[in-house]
Amino acid sequence: MVVRNGKCGAAPPVRTAARRSTIAGVNGADRHERIGICLGVPPLLGPAYRERLLGLDPRIEVAGLPVDAGADWASIAAGEPHDEPPPWATSVAEERRAALASAEVLLAFHVPKELMRLAPRLRWIQCIGAGVEQLAKAGVPRARVVVTNASGVSAGSMAEWVIGRLLQVWKRFREADEHQRARAFVRTYGRTFAGSTLGVVGMGAIGSAVAERGRALGLRVLGLRRSAAADPAPAHELFAPARLHELLARSDAVVIAAPETPETRHLIDAAALAAMQPGAVLVNVARGALVDEAALAQALRSGRLGAAVLDVFEQEPLPRESPLWELPGLYASAHSSVSVDRYLDDVFDLFVDNVARYASGKPLRNRVDMEALGFP
Repeated sequence: MVVRNGKCGAAPPVRTAARRSTIAGVNGADRHERIGICLGVPPLLGPAYRERLLGLDPRIEVAGLPVDAGADWASIAAGEPHDEPPPWATSVAEERRAALASAEVLLAFHVPKELMRLAPRLRWIQCIGAGVEQLAKAGVPRARVVVTNASGVSAGSMAEWVIGRLLQVWKRFREADEHQRARAFVRTYGRTFAGSTLGVVGMGAIGSAVAERGRALGLRVLGLRRSAAADPAPAHELFAPARLHELLARSDAVVIAAPETPETRHLIDAAALAAMQPGAVLVNVARGALVDEAALAQALRSGRLGAAVLDVFEQEPLPRESPLWELPGLYASAHSSVSVDRYLDDVFDLFVDNVARYASGKPLRNRVDMEALGFP
């Protein structure tokens, strides 16, 4: 279904190349006379969101990717492309295919495996999260499609979560709670936060927000990113990827906030874990694939690693039979380090700004370096 000037109707046919306007689009391509926007996030299909987009430019048409009534789509990990229609939208397959066929712009969380065949007009994808690895797996070509993400939208709340978990571990809150449940008056003295060293692997928006909050609480922050030649702020020192083990060896706690790429898969392997200080804490809020979970389990069982805080896993949902649940010193959560009370509205604000930029030929915010992330 397409909304045009407040009215609903069938998706219009794809315009031919002969009817394109001469307005330069992203990637140097000509932009169509109409700009078909496809909203692939169910909570953003409401009239208020559509009207905001329609008011930006008279060429804009808005379609949506609906889901089955009562379907649980939000808990499905977005890291892997899905069949179309996906299991949570089998009753609305035709409407979804029509929306994709008309899309020049896609606001997405999940994406189908054959995205480029289903959406032949596609020129720009805005992801609602920071991660975009599912687009590479779906065969999105960097020469044709621009990708932007929501990097920065979740950074503040995720950084709060990281600091909260570190305080929980170092202040021994879990032990104090266990004593309370047992009605045992047992003292659980914790560690002083200030003066410790925090290593942050990945100094993007999330890593930088963690570093800023860590410094405010008196931590010394070591940051790692691809280019370590620039100003180290907000870290005290910057490390290039080749110096990962040096950063690990100097850190009392390490936060993983790097993107998933072929180069970062199992970045934290047995050798990296062995390089960490005895009793150190590992926190992963990036992607599960960055940590070798078998090696991590061994490091926790041996007592070499003090604790591991995992919000992401190689397989999600984490199976009930996974041995990770009962590892000593493991703090597990279900990919929920971001606060969602305002998240989607904040993402939509970013998207609206980018749509206005797209319609006027201006550079888009949060454009992803697709070549660096391994896109074909």
